Amino acid sequence: MFNVDELKLRRRSWVKIAAIPYNRQGWEFKDCTGVISSDVEIIKEWVATVEAGKVIKSKGQTSCGQGLMLYGEPGHGKTTLALVILQDILRRFPYEAFSPEENKTLVRPCYFLTFSALLDLRGALMEDPTDEEQSLFAGILGESVDDAYNIRVLVIDDVGKEHMSGSGWQKTMLHHVLRTRFNNGLPTIVTSNIPLEAWGAVYGPATESFAREAFVPIALKSPKGDLRK
Repeated sequence: MFNVDELKLRRRSWVKIAAIPYNRQGWEFKDCTGVISSDVEIIKEWVATVEAGKVIKSKGQTSCGQGLMLYGEPGHGKTTLALVILQDILRRFPYEAFSPEENKTLVRPCYFLTFSALLDLRGALMEDPTDEEQSLFAGILGESVDDAYNIRVLVIDDVGKEHMSGSGWQKTMLHHVLRTRFNNGLPTIVTSNIPLEAWGAVYGPATESFAREAFVPIALKSPKGDLRK
């Protein structure tokens, strides 16, 4: 683990406003002992591609906007890995890696939220939204007028948890957010209990087809079983 409070001021601030749960702040890849090492290496390869400037707003490149889909049974390390990825990016990346315009004044380069929280945020915007809620949602989509507010790497956790009672609105919302970010050259990390091959049945063929283009899929299955037990 690393000590968040020992990071330089800007990076420390980034970690603390990324909505990373306290019980995972400071975690590194080496702390994910229940995950198969070959899966971690695939993830590290993706992180290296992002760091090399081939994903975030990388115009003309096939990897532009491509994120990660971590899927598998509950308790096999998906959320923890997603949080480790965000923190690795926030504490290591050179500032220029976040933006081809070398924008060094980013407000929130990375952010974590559950899909349920995203739906709640969207619902709040339809009632009496605060300026902060409007700014956050625009940044999630990558559509903020001030590019410094556009979130470079977003984690949407627990996608699929809602699908048993999910409405068409929820499914449309998911596709809209993922597609908009991808089109804006901003990668998303999705964690889900639903295998990629089942996305067509749950979210529709169009969303599954899009997901195969927009994500590097990784099926996680810990040799230790449910890590929460």
